[in-house]
Amino acid sequence: MSRLAFFLLACGPMPRDYLAAVRERVIVFDGGMGATLEEVDLTSEDYGGLPGKCHEALVLHRPDVIEGVHRSMVEAGADVVETDTFQASRLKLEEWGLGEHTLEINRRAVEIARAAVGEDRFVAGSIGPTGHLPASDDATLGQIRFRDLVAIFEEQARGLVEGGADLLIIETAQDILEVKAAIFGAREAFENTGRTIPIQCSVSLLPNGGKMLLGTDIDAVLTTLEALRVDVIGLNCSTGPEDMRDAIRFLGEHSSLPIHCIPNAGLPQQGPNGETIFPEKPEPLAEALGEFVERYGVSIVGGCCGTTPAHIKAIAERCKGLPVQPRPEPRAARVSSMMGATGLVQEPRPTLVGERVNSQG
Repeated sequence: MSRLAFFLLACGPMPRDYLAAVRERVIVFDGGMGATLEEVDLTSEDYGGLPGKCHEALVLHRPDVIEGVHRSMVEAGADVVETDTFQASRLKLEEWGLGEHTLEINRRAVEIARAAVGEDRFVAGSIGPTGHLPASDDATLGQIRFRDLVAIFEEQARGLVEGGADLLIIETAQDILEVKAAIFGAREAFENTGRTIPIQCSVSLLPNGGKMLLGTDIDAVLTTLEALRVDVIGLNCSTGPEDMRDAIRFLGEHSSLPIHCIPNAGLPQQGPNGETIFPEKPEPLAEALGEFVERYGVSIVGGCCGTTPAHIKAIAERCKGLPVQPRPEPRAARVSSMMGATGLVQEPRPTLVGERVNSQG
């Protein structure tokens, strides 16, 4: 046995490098957890007796069901599966009486996902919004201290990192200040665990407006997230891909970071019995995402609400094997090189965690 082979055997499997994979090939994320769970006959007992469908409770009571959803996405062609932790911050879990299980649910969700995907694919730790909008003046939604949000996100991120996630995805973001808190929380978790993994940030834009809920446009999103030095940027949820086109085109032209697009299966509609229907079929969704890869440099694709393994299969067949386009330099660097050594361009200074950031800070 060679010395290299002995070394590799002694050290175990090599760590998965998500960012290296993103630079080399188009990466396919999984589809919507909720849409796939709707096809499973579940009872209140499966949710631990809770009066409603708290998907995160299935991590504790029906891990086999969650693992089955992950497996179906891998079989459809997904390279990355997201943990069943979208609403697994302490703030959201306390609404179901599960706050004390925050770390357990996040750790266990990663373990379930890993069991489903094996060692060759990636597990993304999903971090969704808390339901608070710290930048809002609303008397209820805005009344939360920035530092408290950082602590909430640190706890969730710590569970995901300890569980072995390959990356964190902060997704369906509607308030750029909450995104900032989640990034700071993630980095505190990295310090507390001694392990750093990539941060992927995904915002949601309103239909036909191209802005986040509180008015932040895609230019401001890119400027903020590049300054905060996240690893991947993109859009998810909200709409089908067509309403995302202008923002994706902008990111393709200006983002130095890898870009993802993970849309819903169309804009949700109300069915005849009051149910929510997502109208976009697999092939049109896959064709639009393939065009985004070819025309705008998107290198990570997948599905959000309403997307099933059938959607992921179509996306994988359309997008895998397409070439990945190189990203431009950060805009600050490009402007600096144009202005020479005048000293007029300065790097943006991210606000420190302890600073007062708004009236609730």
